[in-house]
Amino acid sequence: MINLSPCAALGYQADPPIEQAIDGPVVDIQSALALEARVKLAHARSLPTSVGVEIMDSLMPVSSGSGTIISKDGWILTAGHVCGLPDQDVTIHFCDGRTVKGKTVGLHWDGMQDCGVVRFDPSGIDFESAQIKVAELGSMESVEIGDWVIAMGHTFGIEKDPFRPPVLRLGRVTGLSDSVINMDAPLSSGDSGGGVFDLDGRLIGINASAGPEPDLNSATTIDFAKIHLSDMQQKAATGKNADEEREAKGRKAASKQLEMKIPARNGPRKGESQITKGIAPVVDNAILMTVEVFVDGRLVGFGTVADENGFILAKASDVGMTSANLMIALPDGLTVGGRRMAVDPDLDLVLIATDEAMDAPMFAVEVSPAVGSLLVTVGRDGFPAALGVRSLDEYRPGRSDVTASYLGLRVRPITPEERTEHGERNGVIVMMVSASSPAARAGLAVGDFVTTIGGKLIQNQPELGEEVRRHAAGEIIEIIRIKEDREEKLRARLGSRPNSHGPSPSTPHFPASRRSSGFGPVIQHDTALRADQIGGPIVDLDGNIVGINIARADRTKSYALSAAVVKGAIDRLMAQAKERTEPLPLIDPLNTGMVIREEKSVTRLNANTAEIIGTRLRFAQKVDTLGALELWIDANDSARWLVEFTTPGEYSVTVFQSCLEEHAGQDFAVQLGATQLPGKTRATADLSDFEAVDIGSIHVETPGRAIIEIKTGGRLKGPLMNLHAIELKRKS
Repeated sequence: MINLSPCAALGYQADPPIEQAIDGPVVDIQSALALEARVKLAHARSLPTSVGVEIMDSLMPVSSGSGTIISKDGWILTAGHVCGLPDQDVTIHFCDGRTVKGKTVGLHWDGMQDCGVVRFDPSGIDFESAQIKVAELGSMESVEIGDWVIAMGHTFGIEKDPFRPPVLRLGRVTGLSDSVINMDAPLSSGDSGGGVFDLDGRLIGINASAGPEPDLNSATTIDFAKIHLSDMQQKAATGKNADEEREAKGRKAASKQLEMKIPARNGPRKGESQITKGIAPVVDNAILMTVEVFVDGRLVGFGTVADENGFILAKASDVGMTSANLMIALPDGLTVGGRRMAVDPDLDLVLIATDEAMDAPMFAVEVSPAVGSLLVTVGRDGFPAALGVRSLDEYRPGRSDVTASYLGLRVRPITPEERTEHGERNGVIVMMVSASSPAARAGLAVGDFVTTIGGKLIQNQPELGEEVRRHAAGEIIEIIRIKEDREEKLRARLGSRPNSHGPSPSTPHFPASRRSSGFGPVIQHDTALRADQIGGPIVDLDGNIVGINIARADRTKSYALSAAVVKGAIDRLMAQAKERTEPLPLIDPLNTGMVIREEKSVTRLNANTAEIIGTRLRFAQKVDTLGALELWIDANDSARWLVEFTTPGEYSVTVFQSCLEEHAGQDFAVQLGATQLPGKTRATADLSDFEAVDIGSIHVETPGRAIIEIKTGGRLKGPLMNLHAIELKRKS
């Protein structure tokens, strides 16, 4: 261990410490308010020191990570796997969006011991400005298990248009060693190299790896980085992983977090019950506004009282429009029927009518929590469900929405000549169709002229992306293509955006929402929520209802609509509901689904064309399992297809699945009408190794459309399977 003198020689300067210590967990509202004040001040000190780091190749970025400025001489501390190799060109993004060129210098990278340095020319940089500062380096001597920390980084890459500053996350130290901090501040790809700070704003760690769940992450300690600092500044590149990198002369993607086994949850957590019970009084009013929403007996999410006359707001894409079996569990425990009366597709809100009077809602439309504010999500047991911190100022979700719906299409505006050629129609020309994407399955090809997507005129790529993000993965979107001067309607079932590296954005304990973007400006917070905990109120420490949770976006963040936005939506939806005498018409899946026609002896029902029923089952995003359904961890979830049979008779059924050995042997069933074929999952080498399981035959009585559904066969002891396809083979 070394002292701070080398850093002082580099121009390091310390700020005075923040007063008012926080010892141990939050036990009441007063200590929560003290913690919030410390977090805000620590964020104010750490944000100007935090940067984004892009590794460049021929003036083009090839990977990215994060870092912290540690001297006025232009030194930045980051992760070794961000640097990869010395002497690489780097573009550095300061927290206000300004950029400067630099170089990777040295690193030490050996598993969990992961640190490196980058340098830029500081000429002309005003380090006294509020936008750019030098971090104070702390020491692990003052860090203990249970301490609160904040983590900074450019999660899922550097957003530039518009620029998004580094993102704040809050957590606690759950384990310590000489070189590693374990913590529950959520991290993911792109956070690599970002700083971990104590509540005095001192740098105590470097983001290094993300575990299988949002609260299992690690950082390299500042003391370990200090030991190697001088050598790294002399271009040393040491450690087993650094040797492998040098031998390969390759470059790991800097936006890739190392996936590893983090030690068990051996320390206190941010959301432990002692904390949530201690601050329970802040949700007293919000509990009276919180309901549960059930469709076909399945909990699909929370809802929020919108009006004293029994109207409820809920997440529209989770409630759906196919089932009349809609029930609401009211604040007093009574369960009543609900009727869908109006929908706001932009905000993904549905207004549900009940026949019960309720307390009038109390939205704090004039309150906007600042970055660093503690926010509490309301539970249904009289206590807060979870605690988090606001991570950014008002934010319009953009490139970091890795769980957003996906079409797989790139387009360009048409030229004046092309517009004339197409009868003065507006639209776009298809430039690229990703292989095996929803666009490819729909039949789109390079050179096609497309006018509308989802009923909206599209004139450029941003408009296309905005329209796609307004729909959930799994929804069907209509595309109008002009062929030989005639309109041709195509239909595509949207998928989930492929995720080529890093930990899964959606995890078993905290699955993301299938619609996670396209809402306009949101309150981004780091609360770990499940998809079925979305839709209820979120409050600040003064008990103000500052918004409604609208999406679990990925492993690091949740989104809420502000109270002002929600109040405006309620006014619009209530006006629509008053004009109706009947509920909104339901959608018949036999008439509106994606039809798979049985034309050959074998009909293949691919998982990526299925309609997903439930809140956890989702389309896989990993490259080696694309086209599969994963996270089958809820016994109520299922998948179904609309099949049009042309030939009656017997059809053998084969399920293509993968399953880890410890979860094999679980029951599932394939259903057609009243007929169910039972089956058991079979162990495979890994989750990308799909094997065929023959489960018997079904009989089709008459030609026509029918629903084929695959569901669980009872309680689950773990994930049921990854499903790739079902094959129906017509018997002679």
